Amino acid sequence: MSGVFGCYDIKGSKQDVTRDTYYGIFSLQHRGQESCGIAVNDDGTFLVHKAPGLVTDVFDEVTLSALAGTCAIGHARGGSPRESGTDAIQPISIKSRVGNIALTSDSVIMNANKIRDGLKDQGAIFQTNTDSEIILSLFSRNRIRTEDCEHAILETMKEIHGVYAMIFMTEDKLIGVRDPYGLRPLILGKLGDKYYISSESCALDAIGCETIRDFLPGEIITISKDGMSSMQYDPATEKKDGKVCVFEYVYVARPDSVIDQMSIFDSRYRVGMALAKESPADVDLVIGAPDSGNAAAEGYAAGLGVAYGAGLLKNRYVGRTFIKSTQQQRELAVRMKFAALKTAIKGKRIAIVDDSLVRGTTTKHIISFLRENGAAEVHVRLASPPVKFGCCYGVNASSETELPASTKTIEEIRDMIGADSLAYISLDSLRASLNTIDCGVCSACFDGDFIAGKPEDDEESIHKVKYN
Repeated sequence: MSGVFGCYDIKGSKQDVTRDTYYGIFSLQHRGQESCGIAVNDDGTFLVHKAPGLVTDVFDEVTLSALAGTCAIGHARGGSPRESGTDAIQPISIKSRVGNIALTSDSVIMNANKIRDGLKDQGAIFQTNTDSEIILSLFSRNRIRTEDCEHAILETMKEIHGVYAMIFMTEDKLIGVRDPYGLRPLILGKLGDKYYISSESCALDAIGCETIRDFLPGEIITISKDGMSSMQYDPATEKKDGKVCVFEYVYVARPDSVIDQMSIFDSRYRVGMALAKESPADVDLVIGAPDSGNAAAEGYAAGLGVAYGAGLLKNRYVGRTFIKSTQQQRELAVRMKFAALKTAIKGKRIAIVDDSLVRGTTTKHIISFLRENGAAEVHVRLASPPVKFGCCYGVNASSETELPASTKTIEEIRDMIGADSLAYISLDSLRASLNTIDCGVCSACFDGDFIAGKPEDDEESIHKVKYN
C-alpha cells in the first residue's frame, strides 16, 4: 500500500511544482511510512531524491531547492515483505532508447514472475524485486514498438494482471493510470496552469486545488503542454463495473478524502449507524479506536443515542500498526501508541468501535488499557465483517494463518481479545452503507472473491477466480 502524487505545469513554469509534490506526499503519509521520494523533470533531465523514512525526515529546504522542474512525481511507501530494502524505494527512473522515464506506483502484479522471466529472456536486466520495475521495463519495451506513450501503456495493461494506480513521467508528459478493476483510487485535480494526480483528494485539498474527478477504472489520463487528454483501456468498461478496495473506506483513506464521489468520513459514520442498529450494546459511553475508528464510533453513538467521547489518546509520532512489516514491530508499536483517559472511562461500561480486527494485536492491547484504567465493561464493535482471507493486493493483511477470523468463531475471538462482547457489521450492511459510491467494492478479504485473481493464476481464470 502506497500513496502516489504527480504535478505538471503545462506553461512550463518551475514554480512550486516540487513543493506541491512534497505537500502532496506529506498528505498521503498515512498510506505508507517506510520510505518516500520525489522525481522531477528539469527540461528533460530527471532528478531524483528518495530515502527510507517519513516525508519530513527525507526532505528539507536544501533537497527541495535542488529539485526544480516543470513536472514531478512523488511516492509514500508502506512496508511489504514481498518488496523490501532500499532498492524498493520509489520513484524509479530509467534512461531508455526513447528518453528518460520515471514511475511511481501503488501496485501489485499477479503475474509478475512470468513477466519478469519473459523480459529477462529478451535481455532485460533487473536491479530490484519490485513490481514497479517490471512495469517500467515492460512500458519501455512497448514504447519502442508503439506510436506513443499512451499506446505503450495500453499494451502494458494487456500484459499485466493485477491492481494499480500509477503515474508515469516522461520528458514531455505526465500520465496517470488506474487499473481496469478500479481497485486502487486515483484522482485528477487542477490549480491554475498545473494539473495534479493523486491517490486521494485530501492531498489535492492540502495544496488548495480543485478536484476535477476520479479516474475511471482502466482510464489513462495524459497531461502535456497541450493540456489534458484521456484514453480508456477498454471502451466498453463502465464505472459501475469497478470495484474499489473496501478497505479504502474502512481504514486506509484519510477521513477528509472523497473517493469515487463518496466521503470517507460519511461512509464510516453511516457504517457506525448501521452497526448500532444491527448490534446494539448497553453502555454508558462510546469511544473510537483512534483515529480510524472515530467516525464509525460517532455514528454508532448517534445510532444508540448514547454519549460519544474520548477515552483513548494516540501518540501522533507512532505510525500505523496495521502496516508495519512484522508482527514484532506491530506489537511494539501498539504498546507505545495509546494512552487511556482515566477520568473519562473509570467505572463506565464502554463500547469501543474500531474499523476492523485483522490480527487482533491492537484490539487486545486497547481492551487491556481500558480495563487497567477503570473501565467496568468493554464491548467491542467492528465497522467491518470478519477478515477471513489474506489480501494479495497489497493492503498487507497477512496469510490466513495470521487471521483469527479464518479459524476461530466470534466467541473464540472475543475470548482471545478479552472483551465482554464482540460484534461485527454484516457484509450486507456494510455494502448498503456504501451504496452511493460510483462503483462497487472489492470485499475479497471478507468473502474470498478475488476479482483480479491471485499471484500467478493462469491467464484463462485470472478474471473469474474465486476462493471460498
